[in-house]
Amino acid sequence: MFYQLRLAEEKDINVIEAFLKEAGTSHKGIEENRSQFIMMEDPPNKIVACLGMEELENEKGLLRSLVVSDKLSQGHIVSLFQGMQVLCEKRGIHTLYLVANNGTSMDFLEVMGFKRAGSLPEELCGSEHVSDSLNVSGAVLMVKTPG
Repeated sequence: MFYQLRLAEEKDINVIEAFLKEAGTSHKGIEENRSQFIMMEDPPNKIVACLGMEELENEKGLLRSLVVSDKLSQGHIVSLFQGMQVLCEKRGIHTLYLVANNGTSMDFLEVMGFKRAGSLPEELCGSEHVSDSLNVSGAVLMVKTPG
């Protein structure tokens, strides 16, 4: 099956919000201008995956709201992350954080270059998304740095 990967536009926010709600994932704050989404669609324009990035200070970003349809393979998920990496590079974001909540995703994320963060950086202390996500049992903050 062919899926189209693209940068979400302002007109896509309602579709992304509905997709996140359906998956039971937090959608708080996605309408803010600091958030950018990469989405994957099953033509004609049915969303099957999305990954958001909230821009932080000091060339840092927070990946959030990863939702993937069960139709997709691991290769599609890798493409989603690679698309986000390109977006981050274009925006001058070099350090990425995310909250993982299960062992399977942690293994995948380590292959993608993420590792457990030693501590919560100051830039994330005020994030409602991070504090809510880290309150889930088994949740771990992960980081990907340049190099």
